[in-house]
Amino acid sequence: MRGQVDQLLEGAIDLHCHGYPEISLDVQMRVEDLEAARLAAQAKMRGFVLKSHMWPTVGRVYQLRHQISDINIWPSITLNVSVGGFSPWAAESALKQGAKVIWMPTWSAKNDLDRGGFSHFMKTSLSSLKMFCVDNGLTIFSETGEIDQRVTEILALARDYEVPVSTGHLSPVEAISLGREAKRIGLRKLIFGHPDSKSVGGQIEHIREFAEMGFFIEFTFLGLLPALQRISPKEVCRRIKEIGANRSILTTDAFFEWAPPPAEMMRMFIATLLSEGIETDEIEAMVKRNPAVLLNI
Repeated sequence: MRGQVDQLLEGAIDLHCHGYPEISLDVQMRVEDLEAARLAAQAKMRGFVLKSHMWPTVGRVYQLRHQISDINIWPSITLNVSVGGFSPWAAESALKQGAKVIWMPTWSAKNDLDRGGFSHFMKTSLSSLKMFCVDNGLTIFSETGEIDQRVTEILALARDYEVPVSTGHLSPVEAISLGREAKRIGLRKLIFGHPDSKSVGGQIEHIREFAEMGFFIEFTFLGLLPALQRISPKEVCRRIKEIGANRSILTTDAFFEWAPPPAEMMRMFIATLLSEGIETDEIEAMVKRNPAVLLNI
């Protein structure tokens, strides 16, 4: 039986979906990539961006596209130390292979390591990372306190290729500074990555300032699930109402074996926000129109 939620899911785009394998074969997901794509196609979603904390997903997406044709899958790159950190050449290579999103560092960000965010989970999965500490972490600031020139080069590449940059697990102060630098060089597509997460630690004043710069705020469903519950549906809705649906995007951040398949996570997210009073047109903006603008499609 297909109802209102299923109709809103049709044509939806998930800009933040993890695949398998990613960190190790022991870190499993609810479904593997091809099955996730098939379920999204069955739901008549428009597509999803495949993300990895470890490696560019360009090769995996290239192969997936040969296995399924009725769903769009877009690759991405996350600028962790595993790809060289703030490496303009790694970013450019990924872009030349079709990467549609660039993420700033996640688990290897200095802020994440300082807060014991996703880096804590990484260390439980990879024993060789246990000595990786805050001093090893990546920050967009140089020793003089200015934006690292390599970061500016990466933002310029994103501008030229018309792809969005997510702040990843940078600190709120770094995210705001990245926004100012993006405006300075003319990059219009910037996303404040799940600011409510422990890995980021963003507050409403940071969210408001970022949105007022004309950029987008990401809300992920993973943080609403019982194993995390870092934010309530009511608070998500309050923040959306404050900054506006036109500055918001909904993603799944699908990860972990205990989470539903990505397409079902998006369906549940839509249903949850509807039940809390978000209007259908606002949902359409956050899962269809805004992601399409960001992906330049």
